[in-house]
Amino acid sequence: MRPSRWIGLSMAVVVLSWGLNYVVTKIGVSHLAPVNFVFWRFLATAVLCVPWMIRSWPRTRRDVWGLVVMGLVGVSLYQWLFTTALHLTLSANVAFLFTLSPLLTLLWQRTRRQGRVGPHVWWGALVSFVGVGFLAGASVQGGFVGDMIAFLAAASWSAFALVTEHLKVGVRGLAQTGWISLVGAIGMGPFVRFQPVWQMGFGTWGPLLYTVFFVTMLGLSFWQSAVERAGAGRASLALYGIPLVAAVAGWVFLGEPLSLLQGLGAMAIVVGVALADGRFRRRMPPATPEVA
Repeated sequence: MRPSRWIGLSMAVVVLSWGLNYVVTKIGVSHLAPVNFVFWRFLATAVLCVPWMIRSWPRTRRDVWGLVVMGLVGVSLYQWLFTTALHLTLSANVAFLFTLSPLLTLLWQRTRRQGRVGPHVWWGALVSFVGVGFLAGASVQGGFVGDMIAFLAAASWSAFALVTEHLKVGVRGLAQTGWISLVGAIGMGPFVRFQPVWQMGFGTWGPLLYTVFFVTMLGLSFWQSAVERAGAGRASLALYGIPLVAAVAGWVFLGEPLSLLQGLGAMAIVVGVALADGRFRRRMPPATPEVA
């Protein structure tokens, strides 16, 4: 399979599994505290990934520290913020606010690598943050605090994407997923209150199993592969489809409303991110060579 097709297939799986994850996780954290949900999810993931972890140990100090940073940022920090936000606000709000992560990634890359940011990026950022305001104002059944936590989750995911692209650790695939899951679970350990999830019914361990197999082991591995092959910026742009999947799933399965103000905010965020990425910039036709 050609690399471009592999990247496309990988991101399609990520969009579908992660879009549904908003609803599934929201159901899970209604039965289990967010920090506990994250802990058990990633501890189970690490255990299931042991066969791959045994075959692929971090061999250098750089790899060890890279996996530690990725685990703390991408699991302990991001997942805690993500599940807490879902516990406090609408799943569609969290999904559309997550769309800001490509913009934050792009802003960091442009300022670091090029030294200046074009006006279209700043205009895109302005439009997106106006959308954030609309979305927060529409949180009748959600909450402003939950929306702000969702924004912080988007920022932490952007940091995780940049760290993944920059470090390029020597451990790949499910082995990498297992190691960062183990680090993330350890990082959450001090904040966990023990609860026997296996005795709490399908409403608790059902969402946990979904997030372990489809979101973490499959989705995260595909995501990391896409970032390494296409770069954090390009891979992040494919995440535009996640909010739509999450919003429709929240409406169908949870009965969450889709208000006009919420729709305007979501549209502004997506348009702003696309504007910042240069999607609306006029492309000049190639110059015609002069005839001698």
